[in-house]
Amino acid sequence: MAKKMKAYLPRWIPRVILPVILLMWAFITYSAFATPSGRDELGLVGWAVVTIVFALVGVMLWLMSTGKLPAYIIEIEDTDEPSDQSRGRSRNEP
Repeated sequence: MAKKMKAYLPRWIPRVILPVILLMWAFITYSAFATPSGRDELGLVGWAVVTIVFALVGVMLWLMSTGKLPAYIIEIEDTDEPSDQSRGRSRNEP
């Protein structure tokens, strides 16, 4: 039976990465509403999509760093029979 191990992100992620995401969102919001070219290129629908994506990424990072959502799930096969290398043999020896 395979043994499952869960790995989580470090606890410093919310304090460092989430403010960076917030700064990127603030810049995109400024560009979308304060500049004429941003209004033409991104628009309200594009801004809403970017906001939703940033919010989902932020929630996902928060959950992974607080231990509620695993970042990785590692499966390790349990074998009852020792491997050839643990017995001191190489694979080419009979």
